[in-house]
Amino acid sequence: TKAIDPYDPTTYGYTELGTMVGAHGVHGWVKLAAATQFASRLCQEGIRHLKAPNRRSPREVYLLEGKPTAQQHNINKDPIYLVRIQHVYNRTSAQKLTGSILYARQEQKPAEPVGPDEYLVTDLVGLDVYLEEGYGDDRLDEDEEGTLNDDAEEELMAYLNNMEDGEEEEEEEELVIHHTQRLGGSFVGTVGGIVLADEICAVPGLGNDMLEVVLPRGLHGSAPSWRDDLVLIPLVDQIVPRVDLKNRAIYITPPWGLLDLTYVREEKVRIRGFLPEVSSYIKNTKNY
Repeated sequence: TKAIDPYDPTTYGYTELGTMVGAHGVHGWVKLAAATQFASRLCQEGIRHLKAPNRRSPREVYLLEGKPTAQQHNINKDPIYLVRIQHVYNRTSAQKLTGSILYARQEQKPAEPVGPDEYLVTDLVGLDVYLEEGYGDDRLDEDEEGTLNDDAEEELMAYLNNMEDGEEEEEEEELVIHHTQRLGGSFVGTVGGIVLADEICAVPGLGNDMLEVVLPRGLHGSAPSWRDDLVLIPLVDQIVPRVDLKNRAIYITPPWGLLDLTYVREEKVRIRGFLPEVSSYIKNTKNY
């Protein structure tokens, strides 16, 4: 499961809907840059949650109404909605909400139907990832079970030739075992998050959504680490042929080498304040 970040409500049960960017008119309407594609979450009356810039957790609010506009946010081109919150009836109160983020609870599903090949982010996060059955069987020799075919053997030897002599013997034994066993059904990791296409490329249609998969620690015999190794897997039919929400599993057929492109997320350190070198009590006592 995804680690809980006390400064990020999406890690403990909330879905971000958008950020309030200013007041509109004099009757309490607020302009909101939407972070969701489901208009019902911003237009239908009901309970939502609002996190002020100087607060850690969202508080419950009541959305009276909302409506889309033809405008887009200047920075990230998100569509602009006009929303009205209960007890916000004038421009001054609406202006105070600038910078606040609107959330919905993850168990509150959108009213719009989801397409057959579409998934909610909250449905994918936490699913286990496996290699599809039969994955890698085309690299085994059909006549002699447990041995590599010619193409796989050439690839293995080319890889070993580029290694240092001290590492070659140990790595060769490990790679031969890896290449000659049947890999279909093997556990890969757990989906820790989704990287949306517009976060990777600003041009619509040029990128794909990515599964951020948390790999088991100590994978491939490496030393266990206190930080998880992550890998990005494109969410396309050729690589992710099957998503089984009922059994909470995703099956993939990654190109060879994709799972080796791992990285480690750098943790952000928040410094809330500095303590003085000498307390005020000690300073005051020295004056007497």
